[in-house]
Parts: sequence; structure tokens; C-alpha cells
Amino acid sequence: MATPRNYFDNIASTNNYTDAYSKRFNEEKSVIYEKNISYNERVDYFTVSSKDRDVSIFPKSNRYTIQLQKEYKNIVRIELIQAVIPDQNSVLLEPYLLLQIDELDSFISSNDNNISKAFSIIQLSIPASSGAFVNVNKSDYENVILEYKTPRASLSRLSIRICDSDGLPFEFGGDSTLTKAYQNLFIFKVTTLEKSRSDINTRALYSQ
Repeated sequence: MATPRNYFDNIASTNNYTDAYSKRFNEEKSVIYEKNISYNERVDYFTVSSKDRDVSIFPKSNRYTIQLQKEYKNIVRIELIQAVIPDQNSVLLEPYLLLQIDELDSFISSNDNNISKAFSIIQLSIPASSGAFVNVNKSDYENVILEYKTPRASLSRLSIRICDSDGLPFEFGGDSTLTKAYQNLFIFKVTTLEKSRSDINTRALYSQ
């Protein structure tokens, strides 16, 4: 009959504890070390509109915050591709409007401090009829794109401010209402990275 001492001596003789602590058997196995990991670009479009704001918090259509329908992650590129601005309060007399967004860095270099704080310059065109809407298609101009060398982790909301050329919030009117004639709309294009890799080879967790 085996004694307790013989029992534990047998365990020690049949298990290789030296290998258990060796470098060869303790290499990092995280998927981030897989050589076949690659990333694909995904393009999405989303809209932000003043008609979706909470007027009890944001009574004016020139300043508001909107939670996006989804959270975008690993962002490498974002751009404004279209805007719809109400033709109200002689807005066409402005040389341009400035779109400021708290969550997005300004990437416009200018001696004008108001422009340098803006995400985009909105160049206005004459609408089909007075009092209608000004459609701004950024593809008609040289489109400026905000690119991240290191992907931005996430984006789930946008805080919009529409200012005149002096950097002051432009007053469209229609405060504390969602009347259609006073609302604005912005369409954004966002490019994100999605992980794409072949099946990871199955590994044995223990040596045989």
C-alpha cells in the first residue's frame, strides 16, 4: 500500500514542473499577437437634425445636442457631406455660416479665430424660393475630411452650434418650437475600422 510520502513522490516524478515555468510554455497567446489580423474599412452615414432636439433643454435650433442612433467605434475618418439650412432671418446676407461641433476637433487653419474653431464652413446658395431651405452639398466644393492617424475610440453624440461669420450663434427664429420652417439638417459620412481575421489555429493549453 502506497504511503502518503510515496504518493506525493510519484506526482513529482511524473509531472514536469520545469516545463510548466519555462518560457516556451508561457508565451503570450492573445489574439493581438496573431499575424493574420487585418482591418476592413466600413462606411456609414448618419443625420443630425434640430427637429430631434429636446426644446425644453435646447429652445433654439442653432444650438443643440443629439444622441446618435448608434455608437461608432474605431473612427478613422469623418466628414460633412450635406446640410439643409432654413432661409430665415436674412441668412443669405451672411457670407457663410460656421458649424462648430464640440465632439469633433477643428482641423481648419485660419488667422480668423472663429473659423479655426469650426468643424466646417457652410457656403450658402440661393434657394429655389424665398423662405424655403438652403441645400448645401459639400461635394460641390473641395470637401475637407477630418482624419485620425490613431483611430478615435468612439462617438455617440454631437453637440451642434451654427454661428455667423463673426462666431455668434445665428438666430433663425422659431424658438422653443419644432416648426419645420426653422429646422436644420446635417448628413455625415463616417469611416470606421472593423477587425477581420482568419480562424485562429486551435492550440493545446497544456503540453502532452
